[in-house]
Amino acid sequence: MSELTRGEVQGILQDIFRTVFGNDSLVLTDTTTAADIPGWDSLQQIKIILACEKRLNVRLRARDINGLGNVGEMTSHLFAAVNKSSRKSDRGT
Repeated sequence: MSELTRGEVQGILQDIFRTVFGNDSLVLTDTTTAADIPGWDSLQQIKIILACEKRLNVRLRARDINGLGNVGEMTSHLFAAVNKSSRKSDRGT
């Protein structure tokens, strides 16, 4: 996957959340937390992680994602992971 902007990663993450929670009107902000979304439990968290890995073509460790405090931190973590992965594939490693 080519490099993405943080905004593009946030848009993809919002699409993932809408799919996982079955809510097409869900709007994420950087300050959104699990407490803000009904039904965001450990099972939903796993679904989010797996969907992010598949959609963004990255490997994530649950302990890294579980340690993030809000969607903004998750977006930043994914942004760094996607662009790190992109740079590796550009170099052929």
